[in-house]
Amino acid sequence: MFATNVIGFAYTLLQIAFSIFHIIMGKSLISGDGGVLLDFYGDKVLSYLLATGAAAGFGVTKDLKAAFDAFGLAVDKSFYEKANASASLLLLAFVSTAILSVISSYALPKKV
Repeated sequence: MFATNVIGFAYTLLQIAFSIFHIIMGKSLISGDGGVLLDFYGDKVLSYLLATGAAAGFGVTKDLKAAFDAFGLAVDKSFYEKANASASLLLLAFVSTAILSVISSYALPKKV
């Protein structure tokens, strides 16, 4: 889950840098269709990574709870709630990115 967050954050920073360059200079940093294709495929890859991270987070939380219960270890309920909350945020990020991906797919035929 942490790696998914780091990759998503790095991709977002890259997109912000490209947008700032485009606003300041008035031209795109990546010429031709490369920028549109980067947005399209980057959104697709990032949405799959976010979905994978969310599923892994929910799965690990369930497995850890079962393992701790099997060994008789008492773990505070807030531990599982925090893990599920972070996985839920990744799931929300996946849904948002999937919607963004659909929107960018509508713009793709107009620019390519």
